[in-house]
Amino acid sequence: MMHFKFSPKILQRLGEELIPNPDQGIIELVKNSYDADATECTVGLIKTSTIGGLIIISDNGVGMDKDGISEGWLVLGRSKKAIREVTQLGRLPVGNKGLGRLAALQMGSQVFLKTRPKHEPGVEYSLTINWDDFQEADVVEDVAFDVQKSITDKGYGTDITVNNLKNIFNKRDIQRLARELLVLADPFDNHVGFSLKLIAPEFSEIEKQVNNAYFDDAEYHLQASINELGIAEASLLDWQKNIIFQAKHSDISQELYKTPPTEFKLWVFLLNPQSFSARKTSVSFTQVREWLAQVGNVRLYHRGLRVKPYGDPDDDWLNLNYARARNPEVRPSTKTVIGRVIVKDYDDMLLQKTDRLGFIENEAFLELKRFAIDVLEWMAKERLKVTETQRQRVKKQVPRDITEAKARIEEVIEAEVPQESRPKVLEAVQQYETVTERETKVLREDLQLYRSLATAGTTAAVFAHESAKPVTLIEKIAKQIERMGKKFLGEKYEDNLGKPVAMLYEVHKSLLCFSNFPLHLLKREKRRAGVVDIHSVIDEMGALFQTLFDDGKIEVIKEKVDGKPCIYGSVALLEAIITNLLTNAINAFNVEGGRIEERKIIIRTEIEESNLKIKVLDNGLGIHNIKLDEICLPGKTTREGGTGLGLTIVRDSVTDLGGSVDAIPKGELGGAEFIVELTLLREEVL
Repeated sequence: MMHFKFSPKILQRLGEELIPNPDQGIIELVKNSYDADATECTVGLIKTSTIGGLIIISDNGVGMDKDGISEGWLVLGRSKKAIREVTQLGRLPVGNKGLGRLAALQMGSQVFLKTRPKHEPGVEYSLTINWDDFQEADVVEDVAFDVQKSITDKGYGTDITVNNLKNIFNKRDIQRLARELLVLADPFDNHVGFSLKLIAPEFSEIEKQVNNAYFDDAEYHLQASINELGIAEASLLDWQKNIIFQAKHSDISQELYKTPPTEFKLWVFLLNPQSFSARKTSVSFTQVREWLAQVGNVRLYHRGLRVKPYGDPDDDWLNLNYARARNPEVRPSTKTVIGRVIVKDYDDMLLQKTDRLGFIENEAFLELKRFAIDVLEWMAKERLKVTETQRQRVKKQVPRDITEAKARIEEVIEAEVPQESRPKVLEAVQQYETVTERETKVLREDLQLYRSLATAGTTAAVFAHESAKPVTLIEKIAKQIERMGKKFLGEKYEDNLGKPVAMLYEVHKSLLCFSNFPLHLLKREKRRAGVVDIHSVIDEMGALFQTLFDDGKIEVIKEKVDGKPCIYGSVALLEAIITNLLTNAINAFNVEGGRIEERKIIIRTEIEESNLKIKVLDNGLGIHNIKLDEICLPGKTTREGGTGLGLTIVRDSVTDLGGSVDAIPKGELGGAEFIVELTLLREEVL
């Protein structure tokens, strides 16, 4: 009789390819501790800053006897679904195929297992795995393991040591692992009774940041759920815990949700000083912002433990940022919320992918996601109704207020102004009304212009958000080609595939920059007035434009005045000025007859008495084919396909900041030179 046999290389492939990063492998071992009813689990990293260190995972779970090791721990790929039962602590096991464990064990050349079963007090079983033994074997079955039994005075539990690590853990790796461990079992509502600890200096610092809880400082608290029948309900509370809106299932969806019973909890924060000062809280919005940087976004918890990648810093699985770009006034972003979707899933409707990163997108998962998005849509719709009602009420009230004010002025003139002076006063009032009406007309025209710009901006944001998925796919494909190319081509890889793969990485980098650009500019908090650090904004915008500079082979020089010059205004206005001036400079090189080589842009800051000057110079062809007093007029452009709105925005933004803007057709570098002059904030104000 013949059987399938497996080459030892299959173990290496399963370990390396199915789990993409080391910390995920460690998390899988921690999940095994959870399945074993452990209430405490400790991860120790020893000398991991260099190759050859070791990792120790210890727990106080129920442990394993000899049969448990042979028929469970050493069996790979067996699904536990058919025999899955609730543990003594009432937990539903999260382990499935046993492949995640393999990835972690293969991080080193040697593994030591020590386990003490709860039902055999005083007994310890141990096992050693030397991965080098498999290199000399023809098939996996040729390597046998000897399980040793000994007497111990230790309590029940399991210790796994992975020795002689193949890779190092730098500070960033450890910080990421610490954060993953802290949020694995919801640190803010941990009913599962599972405590995790990482023995590393970085852990206590991040633990302190994560465990700070500022839920009471949220502007809104959303609570929603689905029951066993797929019926949803939701409510929205304000910061004083008063219910603002409530929803029945029909308010959220016209169809039942075909997914397990689920809870969705979300806290929405308004990150501005005004919101916090209004409540007389001792917490600053800066503290909350730093906290959200660690724990913000919406995570998914399945059977008590978190499922990656949902809620990772770069994972917007509920499309929060995309929706915010469409309507920033009433929608949160991944950086202004903390939330959790909690699913019990007793019937195994949700299936994790083989690499343990996310769920297979079957009907149950898609319905779960639809529920969360539907609830967010309901919340935004209700908030928008209130906002629009208030806006319409103000719009209707303003004409009445104007009429009443005019009538009141006439009454006062009639009652208080002498007869001989009334004609002059009435003439002055009439003149004021004429100027006001003229200003109102200009504002209406500006409003139409900026509505058009807003439409273009939000449309760009939608495209930017949607492009993120294929852009990420480009990088993944490039990595796969690189990995497989090096494996099969060896030294010939660089000659055959090195250059095109490098180009794929560059394309990914460029597209990622383009997709992040509009989302960065549309952040709502940037429109709030306050102290603006000029150099900080210039540096941020320079970083955003860097890919464009690189693609255009443009040298950018920053000549910044000493100190930290600040103005009073909004980041959004200053960004609008710098963005359009830099875009203008880049376009100056892309015209017929434009400079091809040695392209240069200078961004310079100067202080002259109480004013700050921001200068943007280039060595392009300069300003020509247009009068200098027409360059800021809407629609005026010398570039084919240009909108003629960039310098209009610069002019209006500078005016809003109380400054002035001038242009020199051929400046210091030979090209256009723009000078923006703004009033500096005095040091005593800062």
